[in-house]
Amino acid sequence: MKKLFMILGLCTLVACAHSPIQIQVRPQVEVAPSVIGSGYALSVRGGNKLPGGGLGSLGGIYADTSNIRLANSVEDALASTLAEGFTQWGFRTVGASDPAARVQVVANLTSLKYDSPNKLYTSKVDSSAEIQLEVRIGGATYFGTYRSSGKDRNLIKPNKEEVEARLNGLLSATLQRAFEDEKLKMFLQANL
Repeated sequence: MKKLFMILGLCTLVACAHSPIQIQVRPQVEVAPSVIGSGYALSVRGGNKLPGGGLGSLGGIYADTSNIRLANSVEDALASTLAEGFTQWGFRTVGASDPAARVQVVANLTSLKYDSPNKLYTSKVDSSAEIQLEVRIGGATYFGTYRSSGKDRNLIKPNKEEVEARLNGLLSATLQRAFEDEKLKMFLQANL
């Protein structure tokens, strides 16, 4: 009986070690109020262009199975965050299929990585994010690619909350770059 409990306990530990981490994507931006949009209708759509198989690995002994995956819709999270930012610029956001939208914005997440390349223990973590933004006004189109990256050092394997905070921080910084892009602001002002 004692052996049975020991075997069950070990199986539980092994199963936990092999479980992927599910993270919630909730980026945020801080946008200074402006009148660039002047009340024009704007639609925002998010896209997930990430290659399959998760976002990376926590490393450690079970690196091949301790993958990081998205627990919610990155498309909705991107669209919601961008809509909030464009609202601060004076745009009136409408649904993605609304024909009244004079401005159409598409944000594609093309890269989001959190990876610990060291397989024996976790000491170094490489992280990065990339978003491609397409803004259309009539026949004019603006394309922008925004990136953020970082290298962290950890003595112990990070927990779910730390991973989630790091990835949301990266996504937030990447989206923030779009709202700080002077070329995007000039494009909007020239075509509205």
